[in-house]
This record gives sequence, C-alpha cells and structure tokens, in this order.
Amino acid sequence: MSKKKGHYIDNKRFEKVILGYLDAPEEHEEELVELLDVLINNILMSFKFRVDYDDAKQECFMLAFKTLKNFKPKSGSAFNYFTTVIVNNLKLLYTKDKKYAKKLQDYKDMLTGEFSASSDDFNSSAS
Repeated sequence: MSKKKGHYIDNKRFEKVILGYLDAPEEHEEELVELLDVLINNILMSFKFRVDYDDAKQECFMLAFKTLKNFKPKSGSAFNYFTTVIVNNLKLLYTKDKKYAKKLQDYKDMLTGEFSASSDDFNSSAS
C-alpha cells in the first residue's frame, strides 16, 4: 500500500517532532512547520471554509504554535488535538468574517437608504 507523502501525516512522527520541538526548537522547527502546513492545508481544502485562505492559514499557524505547550500525548493523539484546534479556529474566523460582512452590508444599506426594519440589528450594535 503506497502512502501519499505530500498529504499524509504519521501521528507517531508528528508527536515525536512536537516533543522534540518543545525540547530543542531550533532542531525541529522546520519539520514541525512542514507537518503543520500539510495539516492546515488539508483542513482548509477539505472543509472549504469561506475565509481568506492566506489569513486563515497564518492564524492557524500562530494558534498551533501558541497551543503546542498544551499538547499532552497521554490525553490523545497530536493529529486529533491539532485538527480540533484548527477547525475550531476556522469556525471562529468564518463566523467573525460573516458578522463583519453583515455589518458592512447594513451600513451600506443605511447610506443608500435601503436600510430595512429587519436590519435594526445595526442600530443596536452601533450604539
């Protein structure tokens, strides 16, 4: 059975790299970035989140490195832990972007006189 090396993450190797990074960041940083890049790209492409791809990817990398110290191999696999962290972050980004787009649209509607009674949310949030 052949494995697609570009799209596959071996959890045992992933955990070993994470623990190595926590002990000696300089030695394991490049490999960790490569593994996180594969994971983040796979999630972004699989779930097709409607967010800015580059911004979302950068946010996910920052969050992954921020939460690295919280990973405990005894509590679950690295793959599951980081997938959950990344997916939850992407959901948050999507919701935030959606709310911001709605506020912009409501503001544009107000300026053009197309502001409807259903858009009263803008008045209460603008106060």
